[in-house]
Amino acid sequence: MLTDKNIVLVRSPSELITDNLAGYGWGQANFSAFDSISAICDYLANNGIAVGRHRNQMKRFYELKKGDVVVIPVYRAIVLGKVEGTKSYGQGIQYGENRVSVNYFKDEQGSVIRIPRSNLSQGLESRLKIRMSIASLNDFRDEITEYVSQLETDNKVCFDSIFQQKKDAAIESFKQNLLSNLVNGNTTLKSGGYGLEQLVKELLEIEGYTAHIEAKNQSSDISDIDITATRNDPVSSNRVFIQVKHHKGNTSDWAVKQLVDIDEDEHHDKWVITTGSVDDSTVSLASEHNIKVMTGEDLIDWVYNRIEQLSPKFKEQLGVSILPQIIN
Repeated sequence: MLTDKNIVLVRSPSELITDNLAGYGWGQANFSAFDSISAICDYLANNGIAVGRHRNQMKRFYELKKGDVVVIPVYRAIVLGKVEGTKSYGQGIQYGENRVSVNYFKDEQGSVIRIPRSNLSQGLESRLKIRMSIASLNDFRDEITEYVSQLETDNKVCFDSIFQQKKDAAIESFKQNLLSNLVNGNTTLKSGGYGLEQLVKELLEIEGYTAHIEAKNQSSDISDIDITATRNDPVSSNRVFIQVKHHKGNTSDWAVKQLVDIDEDEHHDKWVITTGSVDDSTVSLASEHNIKVMTGEDLIDWVYNRIEQLSPKFKEQLGVSILPQIIN
């Protein structure tokens, strides 16, 4: 029974699943070398790295113990596993440096069993959208316990059709190719980052915003905004300041600092949108100042979800056909 075990959402890189691992970031510290979360936080602080609001997430991951259940979100589905508990550290997979061993539920062929999000309750499916890497799912204990019980009883159970699995794999491959093309400049978007700004502006307009690309070097200090977007309806008004970075690899905390330094008389939502990745310390700094960060994978998800509504110009510049497929 799972009555005394924790059920935890772990937004682990999917590459680790095949090695029976679940991973978390903060690669600046090897969690397995410390005997407490306080010692980890002290070590990071002594090295000038602010943990900020992420301490509870770090603690929840560090304290995973044998028998706890991890829920790993993957494309259109979740994967379940029981924690074995051996902690380790490895490099090469960002946001997965700190690791814990997990026994994932697999079929007779050794493939991990996916539970489609469409099978989940509305409450659990909504909870998976939380913008946290580690979160408690104990509120959904009854539902997840039922899935675990079913998987333990019959490892041949299949929640997903073979057709759907192949379709999801094709979509994931398409998104990875699109991100690679975008990052490596294998599109016909305008250079210098302006083309990406235009793409983000169009995505915002699809979402119902009025968006404007700001002139460069608006101020004499470091504060800077690439896009201003506004959306009004009968019950609310929203204004957003956005920094857009067309980067390959890591995006530093400079974009966050540019938004932090903006002198404002009223509240605005602030976003850093990058084709690259960001360090945990940058995410922590952004969180401290209520700034949201969208990395390359999240940006591609946004593009994919609105692909049919993109103008023909941007589909052509991205090399996307209507299906969609990457045009070679």
